[in-house]
Amino acid sequence: MKNLILGILISIPFVLFAQEPKEFDFVSNQEEGFSTVRLGDNWGFIDTSGEVLFELRNDLVMNKNPKKNRIGVAGIEYPQLKEERAIISKKKDGVNYYGFINAEGKTVIEPEFLNVSNFSKGKALALKLEEERLGENQLLGKNVLSYKYDVVLIDKDGEVLKYLEGPFPVAVSKQKLREAPEINAKWLGENLLSVKGPNKKWRIHKL
Repeated sequence: MKNLILGILISIPFVLFAQEPKEFDFVSNQEEGFSTVRLGDNWGFIDTSGEVLFELRNDLVMNKNPKKNRIGVAGIEYPQLKEERAIISKKKDGVNYYGFINAEGKTVIEPEFLNVSNFSKGKALALKLEEERLGENQLLGKNVLSYKYDVVLIDKDGEVLKYLEGPFPVAVSKQKLREAPEINAKWLGENLLSVKGPNKKWRIHKL
C-alpha cells in the first residue's frame, strides 16, 4: 500500500508540470542568444531555453520579399533582436515611422524615424525627419509645412551621435511616401562609412 501511494506521489509532478510543446509557423536560427518566431501574423522571440520573451505582436518589421543587401527596413526578411533591440513600425496618417523595442518588449526608441538599420556595436543608421512651418494657408486655415530628413547615427537610446548627410527634401503623405526612403550608405570598415549626400556624391565618414 505504501509503495502504491509513493508511486502516485512520484508521478504527480510529471502530470502537473508536463507542458505541451510550443508550436510556431516559423522559427529562425539562433542569433545572439535569441530566435525569431511567428504564429499567424504575430512575431516575437524565444531565448536559448525556449521561453517566449514577450507576447507576440504584429508591429515588428519584416518583408515577404526583402531587398537583399539593402541597409534599412526594406532589407529585413524577418524581425531580429540585434544587441537587444528590434525594429518596430507605427503608421501615422498613412506613413510608416520606425523605432525600437528591447528584449522585454518595451519601446525604448519611439517610432519617429523614416527608416532605420539594425544595431551593430551600439550604433544604428536612421533617417531623422525635420518639420518646418512656412506659414499659414488662410483659405484652408491650415499651416503650410515643409519636411526634410537627415541621415544620422544613433545610439541604443535613440540619441543622435552624428549627423552624416542631408538635408533631403521629402513629401510626407500617404500617396507620396509609400515606402521608406532608402538609406544610401555602405560600411567600409568597423569605423568607416560612406554615405550618399544630396549632391549625389559619396562622402567618407570616420566614426
